[in-house]
Amino acid sequence: MATNPNSANKSKSADKRSSAKVAGAGATAPASVISGGRPRSKKDQIVQAAIKVFLENGYAGTSMNRVAAEAGVIKATIYSHFKDKEELFAAIIEEVTFKRMEADTPEFEQYLQSLAPDQFVNLLTQKFKMLSQSQEYRALLRVVIGESERFPELATLYVKTVILKGMELASGYFAKHKELKLNNPLATAHVCCGSFVAWLIWQEILGGKNFKPLAFDDVVIALKELVDAKLIQDQNEKTGE
Repeated sequence: MATNPNSANKSKSADKRSSAKVAGAGATAPASVISGGRPRSKKDQIVQAAIKVFLENGYAGTSMNRVAAEAGVIKATIYSHFKDKEELFAAIIEEVTFKRMEADTPEFEQYLQSLAPDQFVNLLTQKFKMLSQSQEYRALLRVVIGESERFPELATLYVKTVILKGMELASGYFAKHKELKLNNPLATAHVCCGSFVAWLIWQEILGGKNFKPLAFDDVVIALKELVDAKLIQDQNEKTGE
């Protein structure tokens, strides 16, 4: 049976248009590229998609199928990088918190430990301010706080991934700087870090600023005054004043 040349040409043209469409979709998919147009790794592509899906739908409302669809991969690809939903959620916690805090500061932990006390407070407050302005971080806190009673593993993940790491960094710093003569470095770390988290929750997330506004910078000033007062006290003790 003879083939109609016109039909064959139409078919080839349709195939080309279809291929171009697929290629174009892959090139413009937001989960597959990072700023500057460079392609993401498959794992990072999944994490970025998971951030969007988890923070929009909550932990209970998120399935691996939804994340796969958002990432443009099959579900098996997710499981090749993350053993389960809990491990994937831990990855987005780390991405939204410490990875973003450390993004523009190479060797963040080592650098932090090398700072003078006033510089340490400056950097700590700068990083927390950056986090407090992140809509994704605020959404993450809402998910963790709102769903931890039903899913206790969320609280455990957040404590292990964020709180313990933050406490170790800060308390390690205070323990190292003997000139501050602190009796309890962990408690001091709690006062510093906890001040910012508490401010974010009651002022921004719960809307306390509508009734009793407290500026972030005022919290910073108060912390610096505490550190400065401690240093002045120690200096006076050394000089016998």
